[in-house]
Amino acid sequence: MVFKLNKESSLKSKAEIEKVFGFGKKVSNKYLSVYFLKIPNSSGIQKKVAVAVGKKTHARAVERNKIKRLLRNCLRQSYEFERFNSGNFIIMYHFKEMPTLGLLQKNIKTLFLSLSKKELS
Repeated sequence: MVFKLNKESSLKSKAEIEKVFGFGKKVSNKYLSVYFLKIPNSSGIQKKVAVAVGKKTHARAVERNKIKRLLRNCLRQSYEFERFNSGNFIIMYHFKEMPTLGLLQKNIKTLFLSLSKKELS
């Protein structure tokens, strides 16, 4: 099953975003940070995702939007991300240079593997 990023799967509510930052788990490396808050799947809510790129590291909106598109594309293709059934995710890119697709795929894979290990413990 391929994860689709549409209006229902985007994390937009300020209250939900604050909950993820306040009560969620964080995994990060040199390029990315992933915040995760597990939600019971009984309500039928699937995964919700927010992607963020800082203005201080990438001043031009064109660059920020391109990085966000690359990150969303990596999430669609990531098997490690598919293993999570439900929850709220915030993925932040905080490195100064423009990433490549391969670099983002590798980092997303390692972060979600470590996040799944953190969830099991």
